Amino acid sequence: MNNALTAPSLCGAFRNRFKIGAAITGRMTDDPDYRALIRRHFSSITAENGMKPEKLLDREATLQKGDPIRPAFHFSPADQMLSFARENEIAVRFHTLAWHNQTPRWFFAKNWDNAPDAPLAAPEVMLARLEAYIQGVMEHVNSQYPGTVYAWDVVNEAIEPDQGGPGCYRTKSLWYQTLGESFVPAAFRAARKHQAPGQKLFYNDYSTFVPAKKEALTALLQKLRADNLVDGMGMQAHLQWDKMDIAACEQAARAFGNLGLTLHITEMDIHCPFRDEAHQAQLAQCYRDYFDMLLRLNREGYDVESVSFWGVTDADTWLTYFRKEGSWPLLFTGDKDVKPAFDAVLEAAKRRI
Repeated sequence: MNNALTAPSLCGAFRNRFKIGAAITGRMTDDPDYRALIRRHFSSITAENGMKPEKLLDREATLQKGDPIRPAFHFSPADQMLSFARENEIAVRFHTLAWHNQTPRWFFAKNWDNAPDAPLAAPEVMLARLEAYIQGVMEHVNSQYPGTVYAWDVVNEAIEPDQGGPGCYRTKSLWYQTLGESFVPAAFRAARKHQAPGQKLFYNDYSTFVPAKKEALTALLQKLRADNLVDGMGMQAHLQWDKMDIAACEQAARAFGNLGLTLHITEMDIHCPFRDEAHQAQLAQCYRDYFDMLLRLNREGYDVESVSFWGVTDADTWLTYFRKEGSWPLLFTGDKDVKPAFDAVLEAAKRRI
C-alpha cells in the first residue's frame, strides 16, 4: 500500500467541487504524522468531541459566577483544534451547539444542580440559557478565531420517529422536555443573531434517508427556511457496506436541496467488520457509488459544499466501540496507508475533471 503522507491530496482532487473534511481529536493536533496527514488530505475539520457542550461547560466556575442564566466556559478543548485549523488554513465545521446528548444534566436543572433527580429549570430560564450558551460560544470563536468557522451545527438530532412524539420530535431529550418544539427555532434565532458574516447555520441528523424521518425533517426544515433561520442540512452518513441504498440517500439529498439548502455530508463512515481484501474491495465500491452520486448532484446544481469523514484512519473510528466489534470503515489504515476506498474516491474525482 502507499503511504497516506505521500499519496495524492484528496481535498486537492475535489478543490473545484466541495470541501473534504474529517472529524479529529486534540491528540491528533499534537501528533506530527496526523498533523501532516490532515494538512495534506483535508480542507475542513470537525471536532469529534472537543466542541460539544460537555467539553466547554464549566460547572464549578458557573456556580462561582452565581448567575442562574449565563454559564461559565472552559474553551481549551475547542481552542486547541481551532488554533491548529487557523495555523494551517483549514476551515472548521463547529459541532455542535444544541444537542440532547453530551450536554450535562446540570445545565438543564434548577440552580445548576448536579443531582440526577434535580428538578428541571423553568422554560423561561432554559430559553435564556440556550441563547446565553450559543452567544457565549459564538462570540468566543468569532472574536478569537475570525474567519475559521464556516458552518455551525446549531441543532443536532432533534427528530426521532421511533419515540412517537408530535412531529416526530425526540421526546426524551431534555431540550424537548424543558422547551418542547420551540427549542429548535429558538436555537437558530440565537445563532442567526450571533453568527459572523459568511457563516452558515445547519441542522444535522442521522438516517436522513429513512422515509419517515426524511418527511419529518423536511417539514421542520421548511418551517425554519420560511423564517430564514437555516442555511443548510447536515446529512450524517453512518452507513453499512452490506446495506447501502444509494438511491434513498440521493432522494433525501434532493428533497433537502430542493428547499434551497446547502448540503453537507457530515459524518461519513461505512461500517465494514472485515479487513480482508475482498470485503475492502466491496467497501471501495460503496464509496465509489456514493461519491458518484454526490458529484452527479453537484453537476446538476445542488449546493453540495462539504463531505466530512467521521475519523481519519481506521484506528480512530468510533464504530469499534459503538458496535462492540472491529470496523474498518474509512479511507486510511491505522498505519496511515491508503486503502482501496481511498483510490475509489480519488478515481471518482478524476472521472469528473
